[in-house]
Amino acid sequence: MGTLDGTVVESAVGKEELPLLLVPQLSRTFALTIPKLPPDLRHTVGAAYLLCRAVDTIEDSQLADRDGKLAQLDMFLAAVEGQGDLEDVSRRLAAELSGQVSGEEIGLLESLPGLFEILSARPARQQDAVRTCLTKMASGMKSYVNRPAGLADMAELDDYCYVVAGVVGEMLTELFCDHAPDIDEHRDALEKRAASFGQGLQMTNILKDIWDDRRQGRCYLPQSLFCSASLDLGDFDDAARSPKFRPTIHRLATIALGHLADAVDYTLAIPRQHTGIRQFCLLAIGMAYATLNRVVQVSQFTSDYRPKISRSTVQGVMLAALVICRSDSLTRWTMSGMASRCHANAISES
Repeated sequence: MGTLDGTVVESAVGKEELPLLLVPQLSRTFALTIPKLPPDLRHTVGAAYLLCRAVDTIEDSQLADRDGKLAQLDMFLAAVEGQGDLEDVSRRLAAELSGQVSGEEIGLLESLPGLFEILSARPARQQDAVRTCLTKMASGMKSYVNRPAGLADMAELDDYCYVVAGVVGEMLTELFCDHAPDIDEHRDALEKRAASFGQGLQMTNILKDIWDDRRQGRCYLPQSLFCSASLDLGDFDDAARSPKFRPTIHRLATIALGHLADAVDYTLAIPRQHTGIRQFCLLAIGMAYATLNRVVQVSQFTSDYRPKISRSTVQGVMLAALVICRSDSLTRWTMSGMASRCHANAISES
């Protein structure tokens, strides 16, 4: 039993429906994308997203004690490996992070036993894919706990994006291939682009959340790139006021666009009759393109910077995904158009 916004998540909610209740409280994007998936994937992906979000909650908490965070990640890893008492792990994490994370995230941590129970009821290959993802993520995040002055360089940014998002792309590929033999026939093409797909989405989130991360005492921008522009991320407020800051952000946005192009190729490798899976992918890609377009149009990166996309833009992306998902040519044309607008705005605004 967990709580969310003061509401008790009772056993009256079917256990398999728990992700459908929790996801909308935690992610607008995944609340829109997960229902597009076929029923046999929906509950697995919903539970997997929430378990990944629990790891992210630990990493992103305001807890200043690095050793404490590492211990919490180890506690979660033990739960993934089936060691220890899940109820105890859930209670301890919720208690230790109370006041450090949002009420919704506390509710998520309190719901961990139910989420692991859902996972344990899924087919063995699906369980293995999710547990492998969670293990790589929680283990990899240990290197990036409490990094207020940014990452060292692009190589470290690539690695960070892999452990928090690339592994999710790999997990989804396993789930999709397990779902349908005709998708499994394209496994090589999907595996080649899975991590890049995740990195495109994660880099978009990093660029969108620059100041939110700053307020929470963390930074995922690569120091070397900003140092080459004579910017010191250790003095973030001063760096963000520099006229050199925007062009450097635009360089990162351009790199993210390259990864999103791989995400489009990934989606097109899925046979067109799997419209739900294609829509799941296209919604995430389309909203990332729209977000990056907002990022590159920002004139000043002040502390009130929040380049969120509007509800009407989200609705437009949803409609487009529904219309184009059966057509490779329409999909490529639409996504290329969104990418071109981002590139044009990055050039014109720099």
